[in-house]
Amino acid sequence: MILFVGCSFTWGAGLQFEHLIDNEEWTIEQCNKLIPPKSFMEHLNYKSDVFRKENHFPNLVAKHFDCHYSLGKVGNGGDNMNIKFCLDNLNQLVVHETKKQINPIELVVVQFTEWTRVRTDTMETQVDKIIESLGTTKWIGLSWRDDVAQYLKKIKPYNFCPIEYKRVQYDNFEELIDSPQDCNNESWSTDEKLTLYGKYEAKLNDDHFCKKGHEVIAKSIIKKIEENNIF
Repeated sequence: MILFVGCSFTWGAGLQFEHLIDNEEWTIEQCNKLIPPKSFMEHLNYKSDVFRKENHFPNLVAKHFDCHYSLGKVGNGGDNMNIKFCLDNLNQLVVHETKKQINPIELVVVQFTEWTRVRTDTMETQVDKIIESLGTTKWIGLSWRDDVAQYLKKIKPYNFCPIEYKRVQYDNFEELIDSPQDCNNESWSTDEKLTLYGKYEAKLNDDHFCKKGHEVIAKSIIKKIEENNIF
């Protein structure tokens, strides 16, 4: 089993809008009125949530390896201390068999999020605490922001997972989000843009990944796992 912990990017926030616009004739204006914190993504309809679950990168990675997966947090969002809390409470996922405790988690994929959401600890301290909570569990890590990515790349290069797209490696989501939707970058067609903002030509105010973006993240995670024989 693979455990995924992270924030809204891991949960697949925004994918529901992609389904509603492309399959249920919702307008972009309708979706813009519901973008958090205006409403809860968990309150959208069943079919759109099925689309999210089928197309977010945790499911794509697990499907590739033909294995079970779980999210450390039930709902959308989160910060690095939420991630640490999830890892500290893995006993909830432990299977009790007779008198033994068997942990079904074989790999943890950690998506580090914006560290300034927690003001009590420095960026380095937050990353260090999460790594400490992982203990001896096999894990790989990827990051939304560049500062966390560079620190992680420095202290845990074996565990650090870069994102590869169009033969270019990106260290973090931030670079990947900015480059494809840069209005001055004529080489990126609409079909190649990886965010909802990019796919819908800057009309949908959501910088989360669209379906294609999740496919790119999933392929990069799979490549990291297979190249290092981690799982």
